[in-house]
Amino acid sequence: MREHPVGLRAVAARWRGAAADAGLWAGSVALVALETDSVRAAPAAEAAVMAVVLAAAFALRRRAPFAALGVALAALVVQAVIIALTLVSTLVLSYAAVCAALAFSAGRRSDRTAPIVAMFATAALATLMAYTVTWIRVGDARETLTGVTDWAGGLAVLAAAVVAPWLLGRYRHRHAELRTAGWEIAERMERARDLDAERARLRERASIATRMHDSLGHDLALIAVRAAALEMAPEGGGAREAAAGLRAAAHDANLRLREIIGVLREDAERSASGGGDGGEDIAALVDRAVRAGLDVRLVREGPDLDPATPAGRAAHRVVQEALTNAARYAPGAAVTVRLDRGADATAVRVSDTGAAGGSAPRATGPAGGSGLAGLYDLVEGMGGGLSAGPGASPDGAAAPSGASSGGDGFTVAAHIPDTAEPAPGAGPEGTATETAQRLSGARRSARRRLAAALAVPTALAAAVVACGFAVLAYVGTNSVLPAEDYARLSVGQNRAAVERELPRFDYPARDLVDPPPAPPGSACRFYLVEWENGLPPVYRLCFADGRLAAKDRIARE
Repeated sequence: MREHPVGLRAVAARWRGAAADAGLWAGSVALVALETDSVRAAPAAEAAVMAVVLAAAFALRRRAPFAALGVALAALVVQAVIIALTLVSTLVLSYAAVCAALAFSAGRRSDRTAPIVAMFATAALATLMAYTVTWIRVGDARETLTGVTDWAGGLAVLAAAVVAPWLLGRYRHRHAELRTAGWEIAERMERARDLDAERARLRERASIATRMHDSLGHDLALIAVRAAALEMAPEGGGAREAAAGLRAAAHDANLRLREIIGVLREDAERSASGGGDGGEDIAALVDRAVRAGLDVRLVREGPDLDPATPAGRAAHRVVQEALTNAARYAPGAAVTVRLDRGADATAVRVSDTGAAGGSAPRATGPAGGSGLAGLYDLVEGMGGGLSAGPGASPDGAAAPSGASSGGDGFTVAAHIPDTAEPAPGAGPEGTATETAQRLSGARRSARRRLAAALAVPTALAAAVVACGFAVLAYVGTNSVLPAEDYARLSVGQNRAAVERELPRFDYPARDLVDPPPAPPGSACRFYLVEWENGLPPVYRLCFADGRLAAKDRIARE
């Protein structure tokens, strides 16, 4: 039985990972051995211990990245604690380099923040406790403050070796996700393509059905107007011509119905916003209604509305539905169509005077009929407003005088903004698609992680450096013995009186190289002549038997 190719690839991937871990372990052990050989008295023992520790760390690197980082960080912290307690050891920086590699690996494999915070805090507290023990044992204020500076420097090393590589690893992980997100989205879009096409066909059919209702309803209403005129016409008084016009109108309506049914039988995908009524302007629509016998007057203000635009098509439908309702519910009424074309919107108002003998009540709300309901959805979907009723308007203003008669007048008013076509990558209502939202979110996350990888370590380092310089400045300025105070001191003066003139801190004797011999039986203390970089001169005061035994100025080169 042959092994499945997928299984072979998995085995090969595991072997490649093991080989990479072994290579990293060997390189890290070699780096530690080289450095310890130059700074340690027994480098072989330390290198052997670190070989075992790093073997455990790299064995855990893929399955438990934070545990692997914790093992390597523990070795670095132990070294820092020993340095803090002995004050003689030298820091092996290769320990920090190993921690940086494992921290980067952990960041690439996990987004968890709590383990990094916990390890950083534990390492900081462990080294602080070690320095505290040293400060208590030494019992010198200057040494304590110098130790604070050393501890702050250790925090900077910790941030550079753990926090910064981990943040860079997180950014690398997010960048890789962003790089593969396009393929994942393409796969999902491939699976959803057939469903999207079916939804588009359904939307097209629903749109055609809506236009069929509006268009045929309008034509049938005009046929009814012609039939009523024919019915009321005296015998022989142009009845033949009226009947011919009625037959022609019925024939046109039948042709329109056949055309729409033919379109419905086709599966061509057309834009839902297009339609057969998009090419007819409102003037032609009103003219057709006048020829059918309606008393319609068109009033236009401003430039003509382009019938091919979404706003032009919407205005056409509003006027068409209003004329249809007027012909159906208010036969014989005078109708006024008013178009007010503004800078960025069009106001459409269709008012009738009502039927002479009254008419059946007409619907005024969105749910009051499929025609008006469709207009409400269309106009409000474009960000406009529509209202219908006795003297109603979108802004609530009353109808002008003469718009109604006997309380039966009816007005359909709409406010239609000039809407642009949806932007590329936007949904049906101008909202971003899922693809655009996901890619945008991935890019934002990658940018945030890169900014954090750069800003957080920089901010920590800046804070540590500022703290260290502040402590050094405080200690340095308080170790200076002013020249006038030094001049007032005299050999043989009581020690207590001399110490009242001395600064807060003295200068450590271990920082002097081959100072002059002190007087026999005396203990000497040193103070800076001035605080400056390099090797400034110092004052030496030597005490014996509670008196100032000697004072001198030592220049250093």
